[in-house]
Amino acid sequence: MEEISSRDNKKIKHILQLYKRKYRNTHKEFVAEGFRAVMDMLPTGTIRYVIVNTEIVKEEQLQTLITYCHTYDVDVYSISSSIWKSIESTVHGQGVLAVACQKKSRLHDFSIAPDGLYILLDGVQDPGNLGTLIRTAVAAGVDAMFLTSHTVDIYNEKTVRSTMSGLCKIPIYNNLELQDIQSLLANTSMTVYGTVLEDSISYGVPDYEGPTMIVLGNEANGISKELLQLVQQRISIPMYGPMESLNVAIAGALCMYKVQEVKKCLSK
Repeated sequence: MEEISSRDNKKIKHILQLYKRKYRNTHKEFVAEGFRAVMDMLPTGTIRYVIVNTEIVKEEQLQTLITYCHTYDVDVYSISSSIWKSIESTVHGQGVLAVACQKKSRLHDFSIAPDGLYILLDGVQDPGNLGTLIRTAVAAGVDAMFLTSHTVDIYNEKTVRSTMSGLCKIPIYNNLELQDIQSLLANTSMTVYGTVLEDSISYGVPDYEGPTMIVLGNEANGISKELLQLVQQRISIPMYGPMESLNVAIAGALCMYKVQEVKKCLSK
């Protein structure tokens, strides 16, 4: 394991650049932080190299990480706490981060599953919400996610941290314009459901038979008017207490699991 002893090292400077979106877009890379996230991502082949603060990482974790890196032919570099503080994006981090390659999913390669579940995010702005939605989608068995161009960057460090390595485990088609989504729906047999309070039915009513898309909108403004025109059925989550709506990540999680629950019942 090679040691990096200077903040002027090219790899350290590169990591700092990747905290800015324009450099992530240029290099097609991003930073992933945390022992578990890096360990989960190593088998995917997306990790370029790993940086470890050997002063805070436990010996057992360090040896496990080094073994995994050797197995997947990934270089590991050690740094001191003083250098670590200049590159970590969280307070009291775990002492492990990696530079990873962005995984590009191209819309023309998309293939629909006969009874698949798909999520379309329209303008979600909070990185934590987006990361939680991606992580939940992986856990709920969602087949793919589609993100409009005005949704927050999926490679934002807060988003990446919230996904807990989920970024590498589900196809994500991002930066989509309205015409991209119109073309997608015109060439598939998906039924489109949108989470909307007005003129909606309970999300437990539809049978969600066949390919299903759930549209989730912006935290403050909901689904845009343009996309709302593509929605075939408006659905909402019942409120049993004095609250009008839920956080988009919570609402998305409930919808994903409800759809899968109904689909499983239909398949029996």
